[in-house]
Amino acid sequence: MSESATVEDLPGAGLSSRRLPAHPYLSFGFALVLITCTIWAVDVTSPALPEIQDEFGLTARAAGLIVSIFFVGRLLGNFPAARLLETIGSPRTASIGGFVLVLGAITNAFSPTIEVLYFGRILQGIGIALLVNAGLRSVMNARPGRGAAMTIYGVASTVGSVLGLLSSGYLTGNYGWRTIFTLSAVLGVVLMVLPILSTQVARRSPRAVVAVSTVAGEIVPVRSYLLPLAINFLVFCNYSIWVILPLYAQRKFDATPEVTANLLLIITITHLASAVPVSRAIHRFGPSWVLVASVAIAVSGTMGILLVNSSWQMALPLVLYGIGMVGAVNSAGDIVLHQGGGGSRAVGSLRQTCDLGLVIGPIAAGSIADAVSYSAPFIVFPILMVIAAIGVLLPSSRTTKPSLEGA
Repeated sequence: MSESATVEDLPGAGLSSRRLPAHPYLSFGFALVLITCTIWAVDVTSPALPEIQDEFGLTARAAGLIVSIFFVGRLLGNFPAARLLETIGSPRTASIGGFVLVLGAITNAFSPTIEVLYFGRILQGIGIALLVNAGLRSVMNARPGRGAAMTIYGVASTVGSVLGLLSSGYLTGNYGWRTIFTLSAVLGVVLMVLPILSTQVARRSPRAVVAVSTVAGEIVPVRSYLLPLAINFLVFCNYSIWVILPLYAQRKFDATPEVTANLLLIITITHLASAVPVSRAIHRFGPSWVLVASVAIAVSGTMGILLVNSSWQMALPLVLYGIGMVGAVNSAGDIVLHQGGGGSRAVGSLRQTCDLGLVIGPIAAGSIADAVSYSAPFIVFPILMVIAAIGVLLPSSRTTKPSLEGA
């Protein structure tokens, strides 16, 4: 296939005569690095939330907004991202995302008020949306096998999370919370340049071709997989635990930023260790049953947090939570991507429901904490996960057991 392939050349296409960009996807290796650096820029924020809350005198709800408003930006950014992927390709989309991320990070680093910080977080979210869509779309193209794309994305993003939490705990504890946004700005510059390098490498390679998977060429109406999207939304609402956990640990056990960063790191390392076993389970048992089992594990871990007497006793419940969430996220995402045909529309719909859950979840968690207690979200959100488990057992959300294909 030549570099100037048209849409008619793609499997399942033929609905348009638009020409694809010469390099519509990032190479697999560049996509992995891009995802890692992108999530690194995202996950530097959580350990610093108590410090930001104290400086601006925020309620738990207002502190939760620091996270939620970021995902509002991501939610908004998903709409142009899907269009840009089709018209200018993943590399250019990612470069634009890196530029917007830099603008947002610089705004946050010098924000004099919480309102300015909120605005910077929206900009960061829009930039991250472009980057994440470009990276996931490229990985889906390179590795279309059942469960493969979500697992690979999960591993790369977890490595980014580890780097984000470690660097945030150190920078916040020693130099203040504003330095984490300086780091985000530096990462944004890297993410602007990286896709350009990927394109240059592709142009110089004598064997550079447009790689297109059969999965990624299908066009499926969003209405045909609305229930899996709703289930994915409920799963991602449960990620608001990341927002409440640092606040809960600080007030319950007087935990420092380094301690809360290490607590979140336990979850992140568990994500990394669980990724491959979860992928194999999806291959063997199908994503629906993996999702149900994962929800049960995540619920037990979330509620177990309330039973411990010190911050470090949270380790076991957090491991259970981490195992359950990586299984739930990967299996729910796999259901959406494959029922949606794996194209840019499916990727965009998946990211929209992820980010919508990450917008509503932290706001709800903060509101519940203010109205009841910092313990209450650890009871409410497991209930949402149970609803997701019930939904996945409905006939319209079930998928057949997949064959071991092209992973």
